[in-house]
Amino acid sequence: MGNWFFKAPERRIIIQGLDAAGKTSLLYRLKLGEVVTTIPTIGFNVETINVNGLSIVCWDLGGRDKVRPLYRHYYPNTHGVVYVIDSNDRDRFDDALDELVRYVLLEDEIFNAVVMVLANKQDIPGAMTALDIQEALKEKYRFQNQSSGFKSNSNSESGAQGPSDGHTVFVRSCSVVTMEGMNEAFGEFVEQMRLKRDGKSKPGLLPLSTADEDGEKKSETKTLAQSNSENRKESFASARVKMLCKDPFSFLRSLLY
Repeated sequence: MGNWFFKAPERRIIIQGLDAAGKTSLLYRLKLGEVVTTIPTIGFNVETINVNGLSIVCWDLGGRDKVRPLYRHYYPNTHGVVYVIDSNDRDRFDDALDELVRYVLLEDEIFNAVVMVLANKQDIPGAMTALDIQEALKEKYRFQNQSSGFKSNSNSESGAQGPSDGHTVFVRSCSVVTMEGMNEAFGEFVEQMRLKRDGKSKPGLLPLSTADEDGEKKSETKTLAQSNSENRKESFASARVKMLCKDPFSFLRSLLY
């Protein structure tokens, strides 16, 4: 009886995404704190984790195309959705966004859920960033900032309502392998579910986190530095060519000394 009175608050979430996005690895990284070898999920995995004092029952649903129509059977009483995207899989990126809208944002059963889009596999060089994914959502589905909701391009011409004005959606980056960004992302996820429970959250797309913004700035700085370095190399090479044409003997001496 005593344990019942002191039981931690509980929330139910669903982990979705295309196959091989890293959903099951994410679940057991959160549960066990280590990377485990997984096989493609047929059906589901379910585990309970604790984040910032909140007990969360996590349903990890298989991502194969034949399983996706069955997702809605798991939606009742769901408070949040973690949609995992393989940031290195550019060939299926559009498919991942389409499935996010079709099986999450258009579903009436989870109309008011908090949706966290996780840009996984950030440890792989060249992976898409959280900003890349957020901009794609804005461009493809007319996703607006918080409190504005969004409309799908397919509905906008007729003036019909878009996928949903009820969801609170945000994109965050992480790596299940290194755990970079995971704790921060799930801490924010829990806070948004609490705000939703208390009626204090607003629908729409939240801005990027400070960590993601810093990462974008570092990436831009690195790109600029690389560009400046390449420009300096080009200028030096150009000067050498001019020297060769103007004074071949001086050019030869510069090679010898």
